[in-house]
Order: sequence, then C-alpha cells, then structure tokens
Amino acid sequence: MTQITVLSGVERRRRWSDERKLALVVAAIVPGASVAAIARDADISPSSIYRWRRELCGKLGQPTCFAAVAVHVDPPEIDHGVSDMLVIELRGATIRAAGGVSANLLMAALRELNA
Repeated sequence: MTQITVLSGVERRRRWSDERKLALVVAAIVPGASVAAIARDADISPSSIYRWRRELCGKLGQPTCFAAVAVHVDPPEIDHGVSDMLVIELRGATIRAAGGVSANLLMAALRELNA
C-alpha cells in the first residue's frame, strides 16, 4: 500500500540558523564546489547561498567576491624556469598565473582586459 501525504494551507517558511547558513556558505566557497549542487542537496535555491554569503561576509568584514590584485609598473623578475606559470600578454598588459589558479579567475581577468 502506498502512502500519500497532502500538504494544504499556506506554505511554511523555513528558518535557518546562522551556523547552518555559515556551513552551507563555507561548503560553497571551497575551490571546485558547485553552489547549485550544494543548494540542491540542502533543498534551497542557489540565490539563498549567495545572499547568505553577502550577509555573513558583511558581518565579518570580509570581502565577498574580489581577490587581491597587485599592479606593478616594473614587475619583479620571475624565474622563467618555472614550468607551471601561464603568461598572457594582451594590449600592453601581462597576466602571470601560477599553477592551480582557477579557470574562472583567469576568464574574469581576460574579460576585464578585453573590455
């Protein structure tokens, strides 16, 4: 025999503790993590995780979306013998990315140079 549950009435809003929100945000910012997958597993929308990240990082005084960038007029000498260094020269600018840099970060930098 199959059991069916019928829910009627006004949809109930769930309340999430700051600890649970923080756990989901931390899981989502791990390199290689998928916000969509984490949200699906928690049965929430991905936009909730992004909103919680902004709110929680704002409370902690942490930046939410930008990485530190150093601009050098005369860049320091770099050991060109390093094999895991990507160098991109475009429109008079040079991007040097060490091994392990995310493709998303490189794409964002290239989009800014191309703008």
